[in-house]
Amino acid sequence: MAGAARAAAAQRRVVRVLLVEDEEIHRVLARALLKSAVGGGGVEVDEAGNGAEAVRRVREGGAGAYDLIITDKQMPVMDGHEATRQIRGLGVTTPIVGLSSDCRQSDVNAFLEAGADDFTPKPLSKEKLNRILAKFNLA
Repeated sequence: MAGAARAAAAQRRVVRVLLVEDEEIHRVLARALLKSAVGGGGVEVDEAGNGAEAVRRVREGGAGAYDLIITDKQMPVMDGHEATRQIRGLGVTTPIVGLSSDCRQSDVNAFLEAGADDFTPKPLSKEKLNRILAKFNLA
């Protein structure tokens, strides 16, 4: 049984997440939640402080660089909507989840129209993150 458990653990992969958020406190929270929510192989969190930086990281890493992208709406330089549009324009099909304290239906629709796969309101919680991870088969 112990051998089977070790083999299963070896097959688990690391979940690679790009967290796009300009507020340090939100990055700290999301990082902690991701590390506690992703079991097995663990999680690698790459962070971008604005949408332009996120687009650059995705472009440099290639289409399969990340398993999940979580992006805030309001950021300096480039907002989450535009970053999502540009990432999709690169042909990237990685799941993108919009994250914002603005959660009127028009805000949600703007993210989805930009190419996001899902939206969740801030603050990010363990329950919300677990739902996202399960939806995209990452947990």
